[in-house]
Amino acid sequence: MPQMTVDGRTLALSHLDKVYYPRTGTPKGEVLRYYAAVHTALLPHLRDRPVSFLRCPDGVAAEVFVAKNPPPGTPDWVRTVEVPSNSGELRQVVLEDGAGLLSVVNLGCLELHVPQWHAAAPGLADRLVLDLDPGAGADVLTCRTVAGLLRERLAADGLEAWVKTSGGKGLHLLVPLEPTPSARVSAYAKELAAELEAARPELVVHTMAKARRTGRVLVDWSQNSAKKTTAAPYTVRARERPTVSAPLSWAELDAAGSAAELVFTIAEVPERLAARGDPLGPLLDPARARPLPSAAPHRARPQSPPPSPPPGGRDPVVLTPPVEVMRPAAVTAVPPADGLGGAGVLYELKLDGFRCVAFARGPDRPPFLQSRSGRDLAAEFPPIAAAVARLPAGLVLDAELVAWRGGRFAFEELLRTRRDGPAEDVALGLVAFDLLALPGRDVRPLPLADRRRLLLAALAEVPPPVQPVLATTDRAEALTWMEQLADTGVEGLVCKAAGSAYRPRGAGRVWVKYRRGDTVDATVRAVTGPPARPRAVVLELDDGRVLLSSPPLSPLQSRQVAELAAGRLGAPVHDPQYGDVRPLTVPLRAEVTVTGRPPAALFVRLRGD
Repeated sequence: MPQMTVDGRTLALSHLDKVYYPRTGTPKGEVLRYYAAVHTALLPHLRDRPVSFLRCPDGVAAEVFVAKNPPPGTPDWVRTVEVPSNSGELRQVVLEDGAGLLSVVNLGCLELHVPQWHAAAPGLADRLVLDLDPGAGADVLTCRTVAGLLRERLAADGLEAWVKTSGGKGLHLLVPLEPTPSARVSAYAKELAAELEAARPELVVHTMAKARRTGRVLVDWSQNSAKKTTAAPYTVRARERPTVSAPLSWAELDAAGSAAELVFTIAEVPERLAARGDPLGPLLDPARARPLPSAAPHRARPQSPPPSPPPGGRDPVVLTPPVEVMRPAAVTAVPPADGLGGAGVLYELKLDGFRCVAFARGPDRPPFLQSRSGRDLAAEFPPIAAAVARLPAGLVLDAELVAWRGGRFAFEELLRTRRDGPAEDVALGLVAFDLLALPGRDVRPLPLADRRRLLLAALAEVPPPVQPVLATTDRAEALTWMEQLADTGVEGLVCKAAGSAYRPRGAGRVWVKYRRGDTVDATVRAVTGPPARPRAVVLELDDGRVLLSSPPLSPLQSRQVAELAAGRLGAPVHDPQYGDVRPLTVPLRAEVTVTGRPPAALFVRLRGD
């Protein structure tokens, strides 16, 4: 059986000579080669979106049917997600790499269709689509005229449109949005289409009735519904010929002298892509997204309201402690920019401090600084609590509480500060790396790229000690930062999928941490020796192994363990492997170095919480 290696996976391919397009004699093998050639441009447009397929296992002249569930034979390693459905549980494929794409194409999935929302936030659209479909007597050049009118109208509302062919006779307009409920996007698009029909009734219709479409263009706004999908950029179409939904530049569209110049097939698109790049590339830049106008399209657009207080006098506090946090999985290498799902990675500096979720709750409620274990750290770090109290009520930050002394991050000063108060030469800081809530709005369902933009806006005028973490989407730049700042105590990098929602379940697939040294995290389950002077700790590694720290704890380490374990120790028990131990009723987290065979765990320090 023929094989193809893509993105490190070897795929077994079948029936490559089967003719998929009888009119042109195009076989299945050519379709697979096309998708292999364009997958690096195509996949970012599918990022974290559940894919519906038009399947043609015996070619376009045979049975053609829609498939939402993963097709039979889909490899186990292809990601699937649960998607809301009126008919019960529905799982759909999310394509993250070229191997996954070609595996489903090999199963007869010819067309790829996606919604305007991400799997992490169903029904929250981050783009608007308008499908221009010509009726009898009209063609793609008629659609071009309508596209130009819509482009101008959208620009009047501060929205920028990109264009592609439908792969049939029409055009698709795509507009990047700040995440907005699909119902609201659909209502806006409908009013926009109706407004254009009222202005140009000889050219445009916005309802489906075919009797009214002769010589006109249907502006189909309905694909903005959360239940609808649109043909993805670069997808092959199941028509008589192997045409492609091909991205265009506006200049190219304007220059076309005939409808034939705007038809592209699988034989032409790879060369176009190599020569011109992806005209829809800017559509993927989160900075291009704009808010949907809050007024109907034909009315003047008001200024955006301030984030606080929320309208209607509602309580701005929508999240209360404790909240479950996302925890990155440890990795041994920094992932590439197309890793973690293939839609971009945000690289953040990994700082040496206490994990802290900061809740600003307004003048009548004190701030809450949630530790890793859910405790309130506000009383132990008054300067940070005071800074959080000055933030807008309802703002919730996921952050690292750090101490700075002598030009470097000083973790030990956090331990000393919580016991004795800050020294004069120690500066405390709260470095925010994520935004969980704005006043009156839970933003956890939004993609990380959008939350990062909102975080920077929320903290733009906020002075130290609260500040955003240094982050970049450039892997090389992140590695340079890590090396240049090593002497300041920067531990490494936390790498996060740009499209990831804030969902603790499965966080390790989309958030990972790389530490420059050779330490790993572990859970302290028990101590040995006297409670006031522990000799060793029983450690459970994240992979499930249980080890006793060796060699014995140093006096400083023993004192640190005794202080933080006080009040958490249970009655002593005899363990057949470790002797007399005192289990912790509430576990602690530690940094350890694991070496040798059999493995030995060298205790480095407690994480402090």
